Amino acid sequence: MKIQILKKDSKQSFSYLAGINRPINPSQVTKLAQSVNNMGILRPVVVTEISFINGKKTTYIIDGQHLFNALIRNNMDIPYVSISVKDKKELVEKIALLNASSKNWTLVDYITAWASLSTDYVKLNHYYQVYDLELQTIASVLQGNAVHSDITKKIKNGSFAIVAEKDNVQILEYITDMLKVVPRLTRFENKYVCNEYIKFIRSCKDYNHKKFMVNLAKHKDKFTMATHGEGKLVELFAKLK
Repeated sequence: MKIQILKKDSKQSFSYLAGINRPINPSQVTKLAQSVNNMGILRPVVVTEISFINGKKTTYIIDGQHLFNALIRNNMDIPYVSISVKDKKELVEKIALLNASSKNWTLVDYITAWASLSTDYVKLNHYYQVYDLELQTIASVLQGNAVHSDITKKIKNGSFAIVAEKDNVQILEYITDMLKVVPRLTRFENKYVCNEYIKFIRSCKDYNHKKFMVNLAKHKDKFTMATHGEGKLVELFAKLK
């Protein structure tokens, strides 16, 4: 792939994919500017020229917007490569692929990118802001799964989809209530108790949440002291039906 150069005094520039790519973090720009001064430019900016965003041909940065700003700050020429993109779906897929190995790209970044195409991702982001639960837990529940399984992979590759939204949001409410009675002190314990409770809920045909919560409050010490192990809490939850 041919590396081209955008001269520092050029009248041409590149646009940003607002709402798809990450917001620019000034501190990250500063770090990259310092890195370039010390080590040079290790990789080019990646751009694409497309017309399906605003109706006219525009060159957008799809990877390296922090580097782009760092080079501008350093008053340096900008090396870049241009790749072809046929539609918005391929655009998001390529952005996700370029960032697949980046520690700086979180699941929330993937959700933001795919939200430009899918209302399910918009809803996932909404419920993540509403419920004080692990993102993977919320996504698993909304997709109808009992446990996290491969939910992270699905979020990243754009295949996440919500099913039976009303019923599954109700389960998020149930989990929130349950954690008020049986709080967990660590992330691991929180994930474990949520997974066990979700499996229990999914297996119930005659679940009565009000009755369950009354019984849970009476026997919460058993759950606080319960040893970890798949199915252990499911058995205890079942006794409170």
